[in-house]
Amino acid sequence: MIDLYLKGDLNGIKQAFENFFRHPMSTGLHGMHFDMVDQYMNPNSPPTADALKAYSESCGLTAFTFRCTCPDTPIDKLVRKPAGNPYGYRLDGYMIYPSAEYHYAFSEKISILLKQVKPATILELGGGFGGLAYYCVRDIPDVKFILVDLPENAALQAYYLKTMFPEKNIKLYGESAIDSQFDILIMPNFAIEEIENDSINLTFNSYSLAEMSRATMEHYIKLICRFTKDYFYHLNHVYWEVSSDEFPIDFSKFQLLFRNPTLWGKDPRSYKIDQHEYLYKSRYSEI
Repeated sequence: MIDLYLKGDLNGIKQAFENFFRHPMSTGLHGMHFDMVDQYMNPNSPPTADALKAYSESCGLTAFTFRCTCPDTPIDKLVRKPAGNPYGYRLDGYMIYPSAEYHYAFSEKISILLKQVKPATILELGGGFGGLAYYCVRDIPDVKFILVDLPENAALQAYYLKTMFPEKNIKLYGESAIDSQFDILIMPNFAIEEIENDSINLTFNSYSLAEMSRATMEHYIKLICRFTKDYFYHLNHVYWEVSSDEFPIDFSKFQLLFRNPTLWGKDPRSYKIDQHEYLYKSRYSEI
């Protein structure tokens, strides 16, 4: 995909975006594992029976976790437009696209945390293809959502969110100042240094912090603690080279409200639950 950007191949980029759920460009941003495109999207090699069984089991676990997490939520709340040629499965008659259950569940929790904040500003470090941003912007009134990611992911987020929200005020880095009017602002990772102290009501991250080098993770945590005004909420690994229990949180500013194991993406073959969610709240928050 980087080659397409460097060559300025607009037609190739357009085709990749329109098919990104089945394109290697989005490997790791949704689905089961990093081999998903090869195992399930290869026209020259149909998925094996074992691979189909694994996908079915993954869908079942995700649906079960969603039911437990959001027991009073109608399934139609998960429905999205089919941008990016998504795959999926049917649940109670509705087509459920990749990561919808997970993204909606966390957007609902974020909505509850920020219920008294109007307007609220949310920053997501990472953000995948923009799935969490979609539900937050759809369901939280007057929210301002900032996505910070690698430039190539930022381009995908811009495509996806502009497709989903043609009526929204969506700005790219350089088109809008952080303190100006926007519904969604999409920024490259190097621009995170520009965010002002205590200007973000809630910062969210899933997985990527624990997958970075230790030095990079420590740099981002320091920045997050500086610019986050109320909540730092994240879901990350505990059994990786860098455990999320080792994040250098500024405890003079933040207190841990909970650290919970979660079933999202759990490998059913393992007794260990690698993924834990953490919620920190500023000691100075007025919420």
